[in-house]
Amino acid sequence: MKIIAFFITFCAFALSSFGQYNHVNNLEWEHWYVMPNNYFELSWSPPLPSQDTLIGYNIYRETELYIFQTGETLFHTEYGSNCPEDFVVYNNGSFWIHVTAVYNSTQAESDYVDSAYCYGFAIGLNNIETRKINIFPNPTKGKTKIDENNIKIVLITNQSGEIILESKSNIIDLSDKPKGVYFIKIVTDNNAFVDKIIVE
Repeated sequence: MKIIAFFITFCAFALSSFGQYNHVNNLEWEHWYVMPNNYFELSWSPPLPSQDTLIGYNIYRETELYIFQTGETLFHTEYGSNCPEDFVVYNNGSFWIHVTAVYNSTQAESDYVDSAYCYGFAIGLNNIETRKINIFPNPTKGKTKIDENNIKIVLITNQSGEIILESKSNIIDLSDKPKGVYFIKIVTDNNAFVDKIIVE
């Protein structure tokens, strides 16, 4: 009995010591266009303390690793840059950005629980905004309404970046989808918006 109890205790210790790779928090993306330049800033908060040593972050465009870095900001602005402007050019279109924490032991990575959406190279739209738009109710049991005029297209994607709904209506029905967090992109005549929808 003592041997079994010791084995269970050792396994629990090993899992808590070596299996915990905490993810980054508060991923934020801003993207704006000032002719002729694309400017952007990607930022996040470091993960909660872990049993392993954090050594930096991997930044992905979709599933492709873009860069490893140690700081919590990737930016190209009027006031300075640690990243070239062409970060926003990927497969000639829009894409999801993911950031994972990288740890010292065999350079293991955390999962990502949040994603940012980039529209690609910003030109042709008068304005691209990341402000909160009025979507209600949100959280929702399934049906929700977008309080925006002149909607050209609405895209809903899951956290893997897969498009699960495409519509031109301001009424969205996700009642047949699993509970969780989804991303909504709304393009109007002059603007583009991105936000999250929580299905309870």
